[in-house]
Parts: sequence; structure tokens; C-alpha cells
Amino acid sequence: MMEYYKTCAFPKPQTRKKKKKQNGYKDKASRFCAYCGKPYAERHEIFGGSNRQISIDLGFQVDVCHEHHEELHMNCSEWAQEENIKLRRFYQKKYEEEKIDEGMTREQARNDWMILIGRNYL
Repeated sequence: MMEYYKTCAFPKPQTRKKKKKQNGYKDKASRFCAYCGKPYAERHEIFGGSNRQISIDLGFQVDVCHEHHEELHMNCSEWAQEENIKLRRFYQKKYEEEKIDEGMTREQARNDWMILIGRNYL
């Protein structure tokens, strides 16, 4: 069917799917857990779901061992809930401070954050 479109005066444009970013395993051996210090830590994206790619792009990540990573993802223990909120607040504050240093006002930085992530954690 695609051969037909190649001979047309206006060929059908090729659709390209966006390739999703991943945290790779090449340097996994050199990463250590931020909580217990175990080697071979996994990267945990602070903002998951539709914001996962943004977390990878902007470095909103923390290296954690497999056990802590699972606990943070399940978000069922009191420690995990507090830690997830603490990490989200930390990265929001860091992002807004960087934008203020670039010349934005505090309100503009907060609006930029809301457009990016869609939720205020501060």
C-alpha cells in the first residue's frame, strides 16, 4: 500500500513515532543508592506518568537501590510518601530558583513550572 503513495504527485508524509528516553544501564555499576549506598543503583524519575520524559530531560532523578526504588514506586509506606513529596518539593524549588537566576520573576517561574509539570508542590 505504501508503494502506491510514492508515485503520487504529493506523496503521503512518513509518520515518525517519538522515541522515548530511557535511563540506560551503561553506567549502572558506578551508581550508588542515595539512601543506603548499595552499588548498581537504578534511576528513579521523581515525576512519573506523563511527566517521566520531562524528568529525564531536566534531571529530576535520584539513584536508588532496587528495594528503595520499588518502595518509592509503590508509595504505600509512610517513608515513601514523605520522601516522594520531599523530592518533588526539592526539584520544584531548584527549578524555580534556576529560572529566577535566569531573570524571571517568582510568579513567572511558578507559572513556567505549572505549565511544565501541572502541579504545585510548594
